[in-house]
Order: sequence, then C-alpha cells, then structure tokens
Amino acid sequence: MIILLIIISIVYGNFLGKVNKVKSDYLRVFLFPHSHDDVGWVRTMMEYYKDQNGVKQIINSYMEQLIHDKTKHFSQVEIAFFSIWWNEQNDKMKQNVKELVKNQQLEFLSGGWCMNDEATSYYEDIIDQMTLGHKFLLQNFNYIPSIGWQVDPFGHSNTQALFSNMMGFNAWFFGRIDQEDRQIRENKKELEFVIHPDSDQRHSILTHVNYYGYYSSPKGFDFDITNPNRQEVTNSNLQQKTEELAAYFKQQQTVYRGNILAHTLGMDFQWSDAASYFSQMDRVINQVNKNTEKYKMIIQYGTPKQYIQALNEQNITYPSQQEDFFPYADYPNQYWSGYFTSRSAFKGYVRRIGRYFQQVKYFYSFIKINNQCKSLCDDKNLKNLAEALGTAQHHDAITGTAKQYVNNDYIKMIEIAYQNMNNQISTLLNSLSNTKSITHTTCHFNGTNVCHSLFDPLIKNQTVILTIIDTKVNNNGMKEYLKIYVPDNLYIKATYEQNNPASGEILCLNGQCILYLLRIVGNSKFLHNFKLQTVESNKDTHIIKIEPEKISIDSDTKLFDKFKLNYNFYYSSSGAYVFKPDGYSHPYGDYVKAYKFTGNMVKQIYIEKTAIKAWVTNFDNDENIFYVDTFVDSIILQDYKGQEVVIQFLTDINNQQIFYTDSNGLTFQKRQVNHRDSWQMKVLEPVSGNYYPVNGAIMIKNQDEDQACAVINDRSQGGTSLSNGVIELMLHRRLNNDDYKGVNERLNEQEEVNNQLVGMRQMISHIIVFYNQKSNPNIVRRLQYQQDLQPLIYFSTQKQINYQYQQIQNKFITFIQQQTDDNLCKFYIEPWINENQYLVRVHNFREKGIQKLNFPPGLRFVETTLTGNQELKNWELNRIKWTDNYNKESSQQNYDEDQVGPMQIRTWIVTI
Repeated sequence: MIILLIIISIVYGNFLGKVNKVKSDYLRVFLFPHSHDDVGWVRTMMEYYKDQNGVKQIINSYMEQLIHDKTKHFSQVEIAFFSIWWNEQNDKMKQNVKELVKNQQLEFLSGGWCMNDEATSYYEDIIDQMTLGHKFLLQNFNYIPSIGWQVDPFGHSNTQALFSNMMGFNAWFFGRIDQEDRQIRENKKELEFVIHPDSDQRHSILTHVNYYGYYSSPKGFDFDITNPNRQEVTNSNLQQKTEELAAYFKQQQTVYRGNILAHTLGMDFQWSDAASYFSQMDRVINQVNKNTEKYKMIIQYGTPKQYIQALNEQNITYPSQQEDFFPYADYPNQYWSGYFTSRSAFKGYVRRIGRYFQQVKYFYSFIKINNQCKSLCDDKNLKNLAEALGTAQHHDAITGTAKQYVNNDYIKMIEIAYQNMNNQISTLLNSLSNTKSITHTTCHFNGTNVCHSLFDPLIKNQTVILTIIDTKVNNNGMKEYLKIYVPDNLYIKATYEQNNPASGEILCLNGQCILYLLRIVGNSKFLHNFKLQTVESNKDTHIIKIEPEKISIDSDTKLFDKFKLNYNFYYSSSGAYVFKPDGYSHPYGDYVKAYKFTGNMVKQIYIEKTAIKAWVTNFDNDENIFYVDTFVDSIILQDYKGQEVVIQFLTDINNQQIFYTDSNGLTFQKRQVNHRDSWQMKVLEPVSGNYYPVNGAIMIKNQDEDQACAVINDRSQGGTSLSNGVIELMLHRRLNNDDYKGVNERLNEQEEVNNQLVGMRQMISHIIVFYNQKSNPNIVRRLQYQQDLQPLIYFSTQKQINYQYQQIQNKFITFIQQQTDDNLCKFYIEPWINENQYLVRVHNFREKGIQKLNFPPGLRFVETTLTGNQELKNWELNRIKWTDNYNKESSQQNYDEDQVGPMQIRTWIVTI
C-alpha cells in the first residue's frame, strides 16, 4: 500500500511541477507542508520526539517523500528536535538531506533552537537560542535561514521584529493576533504589512498573518492520520472536495492583496504518515490544476521563501505598522495576559541562569584564548547549557503554560547543565590559582534557604574565599554592594586582595542576617576575591552590625518620603494563559510589624504582613533609587477562586493614563489605558486588557518629562498603570481553574515545607528610581545594566587564594573605549565554529550617546548579522526590499565603522 501511495504521489507530483507554465494572471496558491512541534507542552520534549506518531517519525516520513518526489516540499522549524534526529542518521541519509536543502525542497524556517515566546523571553536569551540553531545549520548545511516563523506565540513584540531583520530575514509569519485586530485587517486587506519596530526604516520587515487556524490546513483538508475527523478523498467526493478547496482560496483572496496566496498545510505534530497526507492532497490539487480555465487558479507545494520571492515581484504597496501586538485576545473577554507572570519562580530561575550564562561564556572564552585550558576545557558543557536555556525560551516553557511535570523536566534539564558548567568553572578556578581539590560553589538565596558552603565554615571559624567573576566594561570606581546571607551572632571580617579591609553593614532580624559588602568595581581584570573570617569583636572588623528600630507603617505611609507601597490581590477565574479578574484588586495580607535600620551605608525598612515580607533598601543616602525585595508566602486558595498577587508603587507623578513598558528588555513601548493605535478597541476587560509584558522595566512620566519613575524587575511579569501615578506589577499567581487553551491543568504550583505541600513561595526583586528623563536619560538602563551584570560569586573554604592574573590577557581591553559620560556597554564573546574564531557582540546600552570602538591590532573582525551566520554587507546587498505607506520622518542615522549607536547591537566573527 505504501509503495502504491508513493507511485501515485510521483504521478501527480510530475503534473504539479509544471504549474509555473500556466498564465500568470491566475490566482497562484502556495501550500506549506509543515508540522508545529512544541519542544514540550503537555508532554516532555523527549516524549514528543519518541511517541509513535512523534517528531522522529514525522521527520522520517516527510524525508522519505521528499527524497522520492522532487515536487514535494517541507518546512522544518525547531532545530532542537531536528538536531536530535540528525545525529541519529547515517552518512547516506545525511547526504540525501543536504541535497534536499540544496534544491530547496527542505526549508528551515527561523532556524532557532525553538520557536521562542515574544512576551516573556529576555532579549539576550532570544539572541542565544537563535544563534544556537543558526550555528547548527551553518555547520551542517552551510544554510542561512531567510524567513521568520512565529506562528504560535501569544502576541508579538517589536524586538522580535527588529531581531528578525537583524538576523537577515526577508519576512516573518504570524499566527495569532487579537481577534478584533484580525477582523479589521481582513476587512481592509491588511493581513500583510510592513512593521517598523523603531524609527530606522532599515529595520522594517514584511509581516504575513496566516489566514486560518493560526497555522492549520485549509478547513476540511486536514488529512493527517492523527485527525479523527479527517475526510478522505474518494472518487465519489473528489469533485466536491475540489470545489470546496477552490472556493476556500477564492474567499481567502478577498482579504489579501494581489494574486498570490499562501496557506499552511499541517498542525501540531502532524505528517507522521506523509505519503498518505500528500496523496490525499495531490488528488484535489491535481484536479484544480487540470482545470485552470475553470478555477482561474493554480496550486503548488512550496516554501515560505519561494512565496515571499514571488510576492515581491508583484510590487504592491503595503500598509505599515509601528505598534506591537500585546495583549492578545482570541475571544472577547479573554486576554492572554496572565502568562506574563505564570510560574514566577521558573521565570526567575531562567532569567538568573541566563544572566549567569552570559558571564560564563565570557570567562570560558578568555580561558581558551589564553591557552589556559590545560585539557580542562570542554565546550560540551557550554553547549549543553545553551541547549537547556534555549529550550526554556519555547513559547510554552518560559511562558509558564506547560503541564507541571513538563515544567519540572525543563528545570531538571537546566539544573544538570548548570551544575556541570559550575563544576567546570570550579576546576578552572583551581587551575588558575594552582590549587587542587577545592570546591567553588554558588548560592542563590530565596528567602528561606541557607548556603551551607558559606554558613558551615564560618560557624566553625574557618576562612571563606569569595571569588568574584565580573564582566562589566569600563566601570572602574563604581560602587556596588554584594548581598550575602550570613550566620547570626558572629562578628565577620572581610578583606579584599592584599588583605585590604573591606567595609560593610549587617542587618539582622528574626535570626536572619544580611551582609551588604561594599565593593569598588575594577575592570582591569575579571577575577577578584574577598576573604571572610570570624573575629572576636566588632573592634576587629570594618563590618558594622546595625540594630533594628520598631516603627509603625500603614498603606498611607510614604517610604523614605518618596512613595507608597501596596500589596494587593485579584480574585479571579483565570487560567495559565488568560488573566480574568473578578473586578479590581483588594489589599493582600494583614499588617504585622515593621522595622527600620539606619546605617551609614545602608538604610532599610522591613515590613511584615501575614502573607508578605518586604525589604525596602537605600544605599549611600541616594534619594532617588530604592531596592525592594518581596517574599511572597504561600497563596491560600479559597472559595474556588484563584488569587493573583500584585505590588503597587504609588507616586505623585501625573502620567495621565500613559505608561511605558520595555520590549523583551529593550525599547520602551508607549501604552495608553483602553487604547490601541491600530484600531478602536472595545473595552471589555478594563484590567487584563491593559496588562502588558514587562521584562526589564515599566515607566511613567509627566507631560514635561521632568518627573519620571521607573521600576526595574528581575523576571518577566505583567504590568500596568491603571490609576494616575501608580505602577502595578503582578508578582505571583495560584489558580483554581483551567482556561481551556490546551494545557488542561490548573496553575497550582506547590513545594514541600516541613513534610507538607504548600503553595510555591518566592523572593522577587524590584528597583524603583525617580529621575528627570531630560537630564538623566540613561539612569534606567544603568540600573538594568547593573542587574544584568551582577558579579558571579563562588564560595570556597581555604585560608587564602592567589590567582595568576598575568596568565589571563584580555585582547579586547581597549576595544570598547571609555566614554566621558555613562559607560553602559555590554561585551559578549563565545567560541565559534573554528578553533580560533569567536562570536563577539557589543551592545551600547544607553538611550543617549554613541559608543566608540578601537579595533585591536592583530585580530581579524568580520561584521555579521545578529547570529553570526552571514556577513552583514552581503545581507544588506541582497535583502528583499518592500514598499509601504510609512510616512513618518525616519531618524535613520549612519554611524562610522568605529561607532555603536544608542541601544544598537553589532556582531562580528573575530579570528584570533
């Protein structure tokens, strides 16, 4: 039977291959065979791969068809799955696949490790997961993806649009946009348009919104064997199915411009029997193509790249778009703004390991560059961590919308890779200090745990070494405070290198002590160390213990005479995706007590409620910057309702219902309550319809811009400003309902405490800053920069340590020139494909100001697109250009070869 199907496929395929010779004024339809393969959702990634009709079988099946019939095409997306399959193949199959790629039967769309989420992924993590996939394609096929494919994420960001352009994509495809927006676009024939993610027209990209079912086959033409409702094509219904398909595309033509259409052919985890699927579809397509005079159309299998090339030849002027696509609603009253915060602990974990990963790549690269590996280096550890973090960016992973056991699998994947990487770092630190068998460990304090690698030796009067890895650039002399939990009832002395005494203050309450250790940043090297020891009395140390003073606080108290801090909650019938509150928020928890600490370096207010603990900290008497740490205790479910806890910062700023949220940690997007630039929205959900994703900061300001307030967060959260002067961010959610969006499980995270399961608890951090945006435009980015580049701290028990700093030469030490104003430049480096090559990026993290570069002699720099897979000049020369109605004045600015513009990222492959 299988052989018969293949023969039928080839017969029909031979006719399909001649469609280009038909009159060009007919409607031309491209069908994209594809399978949407989530790297985890209701099953784990490997379960999806190994299932009977899983991804392994899907790839095997479509490969067989493409090899036997050159008229067949297929589009592969997730490299996470494809790389597993590829590594299982023999040389003959690998050569066959390379031929399919070469003759454009097989196209890789996006080419990332996964199809990342666009609301809750941080920009560095998006770049990394895309680079990982592109590197695989470059190594194995010398292939450069040219089309973005974001058909399932629940809303779309301007950063993803910008990166799609910067990665060398000529277009990208959507599946989901707001149901109101979609209806209006269909009526106006605006389902294809050009997005301008910023004011530089060179960054624009053509966008295609899929017609039906986000990324489904035409209605009634899903022939996959896993579809229980499929209607097979027979001799008796062939003509009927032909008429249906022709009518379907005629209807689709009414909402697009021109005579060329595209449509997906596939769905979640389909095409495990590609021979059957193709043979069914071939019969209908062939019937249409044999009667072109009747139907005035031709239909062919193809790829998005082929469609975009054909589309460009029509010379159509497209509408333009500047606004992003959040929040998304698939039905009235159902805004998908809950997942901005879902699984808060996992979001915080992924962000923390993501920040760690950037600095580890830096450290590891310079060890290799300076030939200090001594057979200790293993790129596999770096690769495994990249893959684990890349998988976590998937649009059902970082979003918090997978089943609990699947989420546990993501955590396990990251934890194993993280521990292996840390073990390698520990070994390398020993090598650099000529020590053996010393364990260097990291600690993460979540408000309830103890760091035994620090506590135990101090209690035993042993010396603890703090090794600092700091990859900031040109921040010499900057103050920062290391926050370290230490045992109670001890006098602790800290010394910096060469036994220079270090200053700090300890704040103790309820048996928990926090040491704030002053550190002066020095960027002449990236390895530093402190020594912690116990001493007899406070006379032997520069670390002072500050005693608490009891105070009284209520909801009307202005903390530090600057702002009010409220904790509220929403009763809701929400699910993991959807935020559906029952009205407005209510006060959360009952007031218990409050204390204040007044030190010379640190001032702190501690607030305790029945379900919340908060620490509001101010350093060096700075009147404008405050650090807020919140411990959210277990949320108690009652009355069959979910509860969603929010933090509110109340200020005196008159922001007139306008606020700003970052886009994946980058450019601020203007928001206005109950308003969309693209259409006149119907206000059905006044809270959730005004919630937006916040990955880096949310900001309000007055009309004159001389009074502004921003809150920088440590993980993805939903945020808004519903009332004048108020910034609101959702901290945590525990729900009693499923929202019927496919996960079929309520969001009810639990952990074990004292042998009992309780709701997940979490420590969450924010920074609130008051400033004049005109005179201090970079302050928010400075705080975000410092948070992203918090130094890594490794603890080890030993009397002293002497790192061989002279063995680590920084060949890029003069590359990024020190500026006279804010030095907020991020430097990224990681090993590339060839042994002596490194992928290097420079990100000027300032809103205002140009970063100057000084290319070091002896190094060969080749500037590339964002993911390093092609020379930038080649992409700029060959990119497809589009005409649209964008008529705003462009702030396009050309920078010199040795300059990086504000917020600009540049990428090179550097040969050393």
